[in-house]
Amino acid sequence: MFGKLPTILFAASVGGGLFLTFLSGLYVVKPFILDAEEHYFGFPLAWLQADRGLWGGVSPWRYSILWQGLILDFLLYGSIGALATAYLFRVTLKKEQSIP
Repeated sequence: MFGKLPTILFAASVGGGLFLTFLSGLYVVKPFILDAEEHYFGFPLAWLQADRGLWGGVSPWRYSILWQGLILDFLLYGSIGALATAYLFRVTLKKEQSIP
């Protein structure tokens, strides 16, 4: 129905997303802080921070959301999704109009 190009684009986007997600699992920033542990995560969770104290024993992990990064990701990925949806809608509409 859609042809080869959207299928190739879909496969490339899913494959690329999985590849970037895999790479981000290898990318966790752990700055050196005395008596504390802090982690910043990579690609899909770049707006997430985890920390815990090590003074007087190990405390449980505390997760924080970096709101500016979350809003920026939402706007960026939302606009990319909207553009892709509009493109596929236009291609589908054009193909349906050309069918006799």
